[in-house]
Amino acid sequence: MKILYIVRGPFGTGKTEFANTISENVVSCWDYYARYGKNKYDEKLKSHADEYCRESVLNLMQENVDKIVVTNSFSKNSDLDYFYQISKNHGYDVFSLFMDNKDSTKYKRDAPEDVVLKQIINLKNNIAFHQSF
Repeated sequence: MKILYIVRGPFGTGKTEFANTISENVVSCWDYYARYGKNKYDEKLKSHADEYCRESVLNLMQENVDKIVVTNSFSKNSDLDYFYQISKNHGYDVFSLFMDNKDSTKYKRDAPEDVVLKQIINLKNNIAFHQSF
């Protein structure tokens, strides 16, 4: 069974740390910031970090990796459309999870509080359940 786990949540909730406990194939937007943004959030790099996630997950799917985890804020449901589509195209089941962590200072990244607050607000306004009754 091929699975894509999408781990959503604001910066500092431990998404990547959690992801590393369930798979060796973890793609994190923060990997891009660590490499090109001096391990700091940079609004100018956001679109590149998002593209890095999309391309990296697609590459892993093309290699038929069984279990992939992608972590990002995914603040809006529309951020997920690409991942659902490529999962369907490559025969992956998708599980989407929201991360929360009471000790956000433990995993705090160098991201401005206003950016984190915006992520939280967007996530609260974009929670969708895909149940068929």
